[in-house]
Amino acid sequence: MKVVIIGGEKIAYFLAKSFSSKGYKTYLVNKDQKLCEDFARDLKAVVIHGDASKKKLLEQLDIEEDDIIVVLTNKDKENLIITQFAKKIFGVKNIVTLVNNPDNIELFEKLGITAVVSTTTMLQKAVENLLFGEELQQFLSVEEGKLTFLKIDIPENSKAVGKLLKDLSLPHECVVGGILRKGKVIIPHGNTEINAGDRLYIVSLPTAQEQILDILTGE
Repeated sequence: MKVVIIGGEKIAYFLAKSFSSKGYKTYLVNKDQKLCEDFARDLKAVVIHGDASKKKLLEQLDIEEDDIIVVLTNKDKENLIITQFAKKIFGVKNIVTLVNNPDNIELFEKLGITAVVSTTTMLQKAVENLLFGEELQQFLSVEEGKLTFLKIDIPENSKAVGKLLKDLSLPHECVVGGILRKGKVIIPHGNTEINAGDRLYIVSLPTAQEQILDILTGE
């Protein structure tokens, strides 16, 4: 199995460096001749100067079904052509592609691409996660003293770990509005399982705060 990285600059460089250091046979394909010269000098990888949207160049790579193809050009049209060549002509199953315009994500997924990555969407989600707590805090500040806004991190030794939200016997005077889990915001329901490391955002009456902390953290 080999890893073929098509297009890209710094991301391509560091991916190739990482894969080659782990013993994977790594290929880099790029239309920028100067970049190819830099890659060839600094990396233990096979570097090919050319346009991977051309079928002839892909044929030179001797691509097999179990290879991994990573497509990183800055043009979604090119990425689409390359991924379809790899999938339909060479039968590659493991394809990762960058999608520059988030509106094109659904199209790539419908065409059966294994993993579709949009840096715009990733950054947007990261910012939204940061804003989530800020917006709640601003909202609650209007009624400061009447409501308590809690951000509770679930420790590994919490008795709540592995339990469903509905089974925690939390007081009726509180609402779990969201869970931040590994950078992703989850809107919880009764059947949502609590994991160690979760951050729970809870709105409650001040009188319920002590009981909530005891149930979730044991404090």
